[in-house]
Amino acid sequence: MQPRIAGARAASDSPPAHREDIDWLRAIAVLSVVAFHFEAPAIFGGFVGVDIFFVISGYLITGIIASEMAQARFSFAQFYERRVRRLLPALYVMVAFAAIPASQDMLSSERVEFFRSAAAVVTFTSNIFFWLQSGYFDHAAVEKPLLHTWSLAVEEQFYLVLPVVVWAVLRLARGRRLALPLTLALLAAGSFVLGLMLMRGNASASAFFLSPPRAWEFLLGSLVAVSGLPALRPGLAQRLARALSLLLMAIPILSLRAGPGFPGVNALAPCLGAALFLWSGVGVANVPRSRLSPLNVAAFFGGISYSLYLWHWPLFAFARFAKPGLALEGWERAALFALTVAVATLSWRFVEQPFRTRQLAPTPRAAFGLAALASLLLLVGSGVGLLRAGSASDDDRAAQRYDAYNSYDMKPVYRYGTCFTTPDGRVPAECLRPVTGKTNVLLWGDSFAAHYYHGLAAHLDPRTVNIMQASQPTCMPTFSAETQGVASCRAFASQMRDYFAQARPDLVVMSADWLENARPPRFPGMLRDLRQTIGRLQDAGIPVVLLGPSVQFRARLPSMLARATLRGVTPDGATFVRSDIFALDAAMQAALPTGEGLSYVSILSIVCENGRCPLTAGDVPLSFDHAHLTAEGSDAVMARVAPLLQPDNTELGSRQQADDGSHQTGGEGARDD
Repeated sequence: MQPRIAGARAASDSPPAHREDIDWLRAIAVLSVVAFHFEAPAIFGGFVGVDIFFVISGYLITGIIASEMAQARFSFAQFYERRVRRLLPALYVMVAFAAIPASQDMLSSERVEFFRSAAAVVTFTSNIFFWLQSGYFDHAAVEKPLLHTWSLAVEEQFYLVLPVVVWAVLRLARGRRLALPLTLALLAAGSFVLGLMLMRGNASASAFFLSPPRAWEFLLGSLVAVSGLPALRPGLAQRLARALSLLLMAIPILSLRAGPGFPGVNALAPCLGAALFLWSGVGVANVPRSRLSPLNVAAFFGGISYSLYLWHWPLFAFARFAKPGLALEGWERAALFALTVAVATLSWRFVEQPFRTRQLAPTPRAAFGLAALASLLLLVGSGVGLLRAGSASDDDRAAQRYDAYNSYDMKPVYRYGTCFTTPDGRVPAECLRPVTGKTNVLLWGDSFAAHYYHGLAAHLDPRTVNIMQASQPTCMPTFSAETQGVASCRAFASQMRDYFAQARPDLVVMSADWLENARPPRFPGMLRDLRQTIGRLQDAGIPVVLLGPSVQFRARLPSMLARATLRGVTPDGATFVRSDIFALDAAMQAALPTGEGLSYVSILSIVCENGRCPLTAGDVPLSFDHAHLTAEGSDAVMARVAPLLQPDNTELGSRQQADDGSHQTGGEGARDD
């Protein structure tokens, strides 16, 4: 992933009878997103809060427009005045305040991007701006303090279209009650199908960032508002519907992983859950409760949800920028959450409320005029910021030597588009072609296998060794297609089953992002799949080397090195490297003991002396992101590992490193992030 929310700001536009349960729903959504971004335990899919907010927005806005048109009092000017009052003040204040640390704590190249993104915010095009930058190895989201505004742009674009559609349909329908629901249902179906087509066409970033493939989420809420479904009677049916809605949202919040499989079908459960929650609360009366009631606490977070969303991401980003290791400890994240709630409360009280209650800009003319002036000032300020960002200081230039690797071209190093990352998930035959008279070694896995190819090719004698490569992003090297959550991985697993049914390489080297694949509760399943696959290879007489976890850093290594340089701090491997990889390495080595046909090679034991891993290969960062090796990094790692990968040496090499590295691996394994 990626950071993202919208819809939290529709509270003021709710129908006259305010529904407290919608504030509860907003609280679920915004706290899920904040918890996900603040790296709270077990909130793996909290990013679906944005989808929940989209449904809320569609429900409230469509209900308001339809109600006002039924009463013959709808006005486009009034509608957009309310939108201006609701969205722009708090948004613009956040952008203006974020520009202060951006001018001090960011590299000049990052400041350029920040001020360009600020201009995109003002023009309601930030979703397109960030879409154009998206990619598999794109910069980490946390280095973009305004990235979360993409969802605001999607919502603003929806607001430009929806009123016109509803107004036109109701005007043309001439009293036909089903005209509007049918039209919205057809538009929602078309939007959903478009999103699926984009994702199947390897354009998941387009499905994620752009408005048309996201419109169905808003329209699902719109359908609840205008479908005319009868309200559930308070009682068992209503409670069951509400429980089911919470379950539909809780499952993805707690278990869904960010990746190329979202939104698409994976967004259905949270959106349907939100729609069911809204429908199950129709006609249910608000109940007086004590101030400290959990539901009143939830309503509080729902009330400040817009400001909470606006401020949480830049505060988190700049808090990380302040640390050379670009990572916050658990207590620091908890303190930051408390600070974020305080800032959001102040924003709600002193920015949102005065404009919504017309204490400031009391007339429509004043509201639009002030919005135009503020937009102009932000655009001018962004232009000035861009001009100033072009002049780098000496510290900037020194740091930019590392920062340049954030734009590293990994494609030729990883054989991108041929033996790694193909559109259909299947690698071409030439990637798997053996050479008679040579030792044929197959490198099999995901990007954490692909990043070793360059180093292997440099340190295995091409006169006697032929290196074959089969690698796909996020795809674990197993035959169990049912464990692969992405269509390309299922195709990849199927291809490898067919390949090994007729081929017998001299050695198979397996590697993957074991840390991601082993996240709770997936570790036992990962081991089961690996044992089954390795067992089949052993039965076929094919020796296997399984490379343990790669060196992984707590953030993008070039950015960490750049910030350390910018602040005059000596880079510290113990601070930069994730400690949990050592515990995982020890657990895998214990669970996959070496024996006939299998050798476990601990990369960490070989590369990290006394538990301290290298950060650079010469003067080049070891990796260009949090873990993927540069060409120089691959060369440096494989210089130590490649001699152990000759088929006749793997068992001996594995025993030797296990003996050499047992002390440091065990010691580091006791540490935990």
